Amino acid sequence: MTTPAPATPTPDALHLTLVRHGATDWNGAGRWQGWTDTPLGTLGETQAARLHARLRGRTFDQTHSSDLSRAARTAELTRPGQPLTLDARLRELNFGQFEGVTTDDAQRDPAYHDWQRDPWTLPAPGGGESLAQVGERLRDWADELLPGRVIAFTHGAAIRALLCDLFDWPARSVPGYVLPFNYQLAHTSLTTLTRTQGRWTLLTYNDHAHLEES
Repeated sequence: MTTPAPATPTPDALHLTLVRHGATDWNGAGRWQGWTDTPLGTLGETQAARLHARLRGRTFDQTHSSDLSRAARTAELTRPGQPLTLDARLRELNFGQFEGVTTDDAQRDPAYHDWQRDPWTLPAPGGGESLAQVGERLRDWADELLPGRVIAFTHGAAIRALLCDLFDWPARSVPGYVLPFNYQLAHTSLTTLTRTQGRWTLLTYNDHAHLEES
């Protein structure tokens, strides 16, 4: 009986792990952060420490992060001592005039309801972005990545906007929630994808088992 030879890795494959940053105090207060450079909170540091323990022993060729401190600090705690590439294209959605507000605050503003008619294509009022723009800039970043194993620390809306861009997922308004996604994404969760010969495949979404361990 002949033993089959092990599969040869595809030389042009990209293995991409996307990480949502750890929690901030603004997350706890329900405030929309966007491009506001809020620091990682105590809970977020604990979440990053748990992720560090989970990823111990795994190798990555590159570590990337949003240039906002909550993401960069999560990267530093998760991958201490590793070279870190900061890229503004990995930033969160710019909420414009709604930076720092809560959902209750925003829902009193007619401009919010106008925007929520189609937040995928309409920019947030007051100089903000549309989610389509967020998806496009993350796609631009991802398309530049060379084959190998890459981990990137970014933001909740940014990750979901990229997935919608890559896989043409629908983005429909959700009553009572600012983002048009009816699927949640935990802090420091792992979302993994591969790109082979230009074709993207989603392997895991919102894997946060390290937060459930005692």
